[in-house]
Amino acid sequence: MVATYHLEIWQIVVICILLLPLFFIANYVVVTKMVRERKIREERVDRFVAASVARDMSPENRSKPRPRRRF
Repeated sequence: MVATYHLEIWQIVVICILLLPLFFIANYVVVTKMVRERKIREERVDRFVAASVARDMSPENRSKPRPRRRF
């Protein structure tokens, strides 16, 4: 006995329609995770830049004469 595995067009359409919400849910989860990671990365860069500027502009560093560069 030969088993044939074929689907009618309407069955394929029903499967696609039923899987569509699953795709949207997965897409939402992936996008929210990417947005969260990007926000954390941008905040980390902002903190690093702020700390660097604060360190460079602190009175202790500004009162020291900078060494002259020789060309």
